[in-house]
Amino acid sequence: MKLTKTLFIYLAFSIIAALLLIFLVVTTPSHTSSLSTSEKGVIASVLILCCCFGISFTLRPNWVRNYFNRSKKQGKNTSSQEKRSFQGHHPECLTFQSHTIRWRQKIWCAGCFGLFIGLCGSIILMIFYMIVDFQLTKIIALLLLPSGFFILAVVYIEILHRSKHATVHALLNSFLPLSFFLIIITVGEITGDLVYGLFSILLCFLWLDTRIQLSKSRHRILCRNCVESCKMFTESS
Repeated sequence: MKLTKTLFIYLAFSIIAALLLIFLVVTTPSHTSSLSTSEKGVIASVLILCCCFGISFTLRPNWVRNYFNRSKKQGKNTSSQEKRSFQGHHPECLTFQSHTIRWRQKIWCAGCFGLFIGLCGSIILMIFYMIVDFQLTKIIALLLLPSGFFILAVVYIEILHRSKHATVHALLNSFLPLSFFLIIITVGEITGDLVYGLFSILLCFLWLDTRIQLSKSRHRILCRNCVESCKMFTESS
């Protein structure tokens, strides 16, 4: 898969951000005090709010963009939309058949369905994180943080080399919010600094956006190589 300039920049910044957090955790003194109960509550509340916002996107993708650009969207790709309907915000064609999954008589995007499950699970984990009093040792942190980044890397690789089974794609994407949870609590607990915990949440948006850019790039390639003439996804520089 050929990387565009934009996608390369996203991946580069994602790797730099990961290395930055790893360096931060490794260089933090072992005697650093952990987060207080109120600081844990702040991090958990912010992450839960972000998860709720993310769930709204899995249920209604691009609802914010559609809300602000409704008039613009009506005049865009009109001819293409007349030729091809959408299911789970994917074109209803054989090329994208493995990108959707049926659950409770509804067609879902497999990736969004997996993220929906993972985000709901992350909310439950964050509630436990607020309630249960525990402290991470540096040894455990050095295991949890790479685990979070390993999951993130697997998700990226799976998108680049897309599985033909929608259930596999959904399953792997359900672990993506879990990787964010592991990264955030590890950074917060080991550094004992609320600011670093919130900063790691911001970086998770970068990694999530990188995952979205990878998916869009994959969609464009599949659409370009498709024998159909509708070409629902346009090329970008």
